Amino acid sequence: MPRILVFALLFALSGCQLDSTAPAPTTGKTNWQQVGFEDAVSGAVAKDSSTLAANYNAVKPNREAYLKGYASGQQKICRPDFLYTWGVNGKLFPASCDGVDQATQLRAAWQRGMDQGAHDALNNR
Repeated sequence: MPRILVFALLFALSGCQLDSTAPAPTTGKTNWQQVGFEDAVSGAVAKDSSTLAANYNAVKPNREAYLKGYASGQQKICRPDFLYTWGVNGKLFPASCDGVDQATQLRAAWQRGMDQGAHDALNNR
């Protein structure tokens, strides 16, 4: 009987776990500029307002602040030297750099890095 009680208690408590995949609830104090910056530097495509609202449990995301932060993040990573290093390290070309001026040159710098990284990997076998 005590075993059943222990299992019943454990079973009841297991339903109280937090879902780590659920978006974190917000209190209306989301730093939208920081969210946009982080999206850009991680290489993600800019999110639309409905996606931001769903991801951050926000009724009305501040799209203007988000895009300002996104542009700031693009300025940080959408540079030939930075993208060359990404390529050397085998990272995919960031989607956040696809729509910027000189995207063709940026992609070429990234490709040179990818080629160098592959060459280095073959020579270090």
